[in-house]
Amino acid sequence: MSFILMAAMSLVPLLLGIASKMMFRIQLTNAMLVFMIFMSLWQFDVSVLYSIDVFNEETIFFLFKFFRIGSIMLPPAFLYVGYMALKYLSKEENNWLKWIINKYTIGVYYAWSLFVYIINWTDLGLLGLHKIVGFGSVNVILFYPIYGAWGPLFANHIKLLIVSIILTLMASRKVNDRYVRLFLTAFSLTFLLTYVVGVLNLKAGTFIYSSQLAVMIFSIFIFFIFIKMSMKMIKETNKIWKRIEREKQIEISTFGLIHEIRNPLTIMRGYSEMLVSKEGLDVKTRGMVAHIQIAGTHMNSIIDHYNEFINSGKINTEETDLLEIVRESIQLTSIRAKEANVSIYLKEGKESIVKIDKDKMRQVFINLINNSMEAMEGKGQKIIKIRTNRNNNDINIIFTDTGSGIPEEKWGQIFTPFHSTKEAGMGLGLSICQRIVHSHGGNIEILKSSGKGTEIKVTIPSIYYESIIMSSI
Repeated sequence: MSFILMAAMSLVPLLLGIASKMMFRIQLTNAMLVFMIFMSLWQFDVSVLYSIDVFNEETIFFLFKFFRIGSIMLPPAFLYVGYMALKYLSKEENNWLKWIINKYTIGVYYAWSLFVYIINWTDLGLLGLHKIVGFGSVNVILFYPIYGAWGPLFANHIKLLIVSIILTLMASRKVNDRYVRLFLTAFSLTFLLTYVVGVLNLKAGTFIYSSQLAVMIFSIFIFFIFIKMSMKMIKETNKIWKRIEREKQIEISTFGLIHEIRNPLTIMRGYSEMLVSKEGLDVKTRGMVAHIQIAGTHMNSIIDHYNEFINSGKINTEETDLLEIVRESIQLTSIRAKEANVSIYLKEGKESIVKIDKDKMRQVFINLINNSMEAMEGKGQKIIKIRTNRNNNDINIIFTDTGSGIPEEKWGQIFTPFHSTKEAGMGLGLSICQRIVHSHGGNIEILKSSGKGTEIKVTIPSIYYESIIMSSI
């Protein structure tokens, strides 16, 4: 019964890995599934040593060598999890860990492990099995391997798992997303404990279910942490997709409206030009035709501005440092700021590599700075403070001024197209800013505003989860 029970327990990591793959189709799940497969093979390989009631000794030796691929492939499989996290979730270009953990080193690591596995089939690796009867009061028969001349190769290779765990822990520190970072940390530390218990299998006289229990507990614990992390990623992705989808719907409906208005407007303007060129019209009629032309010109201007509003949401993204765009925006508004006697201060956070449309995002920042300067006209103290920080997956750029403020009842209106608090202007500046930010999957909002000034926050996601999420549930 020992073999059947242990074999059943060895399936737990595999089943949980498959469940994770079915529930959350993300890139990290691929690495997790690979690791869980080798975990199950490792534990099944251990259980084979207790299968004397099921198989003969020759079959046990063959199965032991065959399924040993599980324990041999664990070190590269574990590092592969760290590699996937670093590849998709870290945006630091000058990350020295990427020189160590990359597809080439992972490939070499797997190739080396395959070499160790091949040696396992020769007399240099394994010579046979040694039968052990009983553990004190426990009446059980099991086998332990007899190693060949290169036997220490396997033991030293397994020790490389410590290196993989350390590197994965280091990689987790470079991950921007807090939830993924916590997952990788828990994954590494709990498996380190499991590994310590598991190596007891290399030594005779230990409790026969020690590693199976440790692996089962580890697998269940990691499974639930992984679910929590994945749900968070999917929630964030859906939030971003909803913003982008909203902008797409606005674009589709507005383009249709523009098209329907342009046709009759063209006819109206054409006939009004024909009328005004005719002789014999009295002064009153000419005045009426002139008013029609003015109204037509105004309507055409509105359509052009709406067209500008719609086109502002079309973005071409590339990886860049968001802080650099903020600096450029300050530089481009510096002459106007100097003329208006406005002081601009920037408090920089960490380097923020994101995928954005540089020109459109620069337009947003310049617009917000200009709005702040206009709001401070007539004020004694004219200060704009800009600060950046990171909150989990979000990069925040916060603009604070000492202007006249915005009444709270108008907070929900200032981003509406053609709504303006100024006497002049079309009221499209902030609505265009919002459209650009939403098209990046981000958000723009007023944090606070009073007669002492206004604070506006722009939020841009540092990681596009759709780049690692293949499809959500």
